[in-house]
Amino acid sequence: METCTRRSFVALSTAVLAGLALPRGASAQAPGVAQGLLDFEGAVNWSAVARSWAAQRPMWLAAVRSATTVPQLAAQLVRLEAAMGWSSVEDSWRTRRAGWLAELGAATADHQVAVLLMELEQITKWSAVSPGWRTARSAWVARMGRI
Repeated sequence: METCTRRSFVALSTAVLAGLALPRGASAQAPGVAQGLLDFEGAVNWSAVARSWAAQRPMWLAAVRSATTVPQLAAQLVRLEAAMGWSSVEDSWRTRRAGWLAELGAATADHQVAVLLMELEQITKWSAVSPGWRTARSAWVARMGRI
């Protein structure tokens, strides 16, 4: 299997998510996953994301806050994950990422996106998040688990 670059994965995953047709009744529930995504991103250290994230972040925040469908939320999760550097996640992510993207692209319900968000959080190294995340994490996991 040919090794793809992170950039090609991002391009492919963005194209897949953009082309998804929303199944009947599959709408994002506010605030649930969107708030969980915002909370996690807020805990990620600036040193753990691409330098370009600072410029992208205002539009990303607006897109998360205005998301009304599962594919919209999934696309924003992909954008955050793509902005995170390889050094911010466990090495096992290199082999899991393609499957994770496929599952995210196939997600039709908030709880599926929540599970995949929790998976990204779980493989994120402690060095990539703020010290306060250790304290906030258990409540966040409980909230995400109820979605």
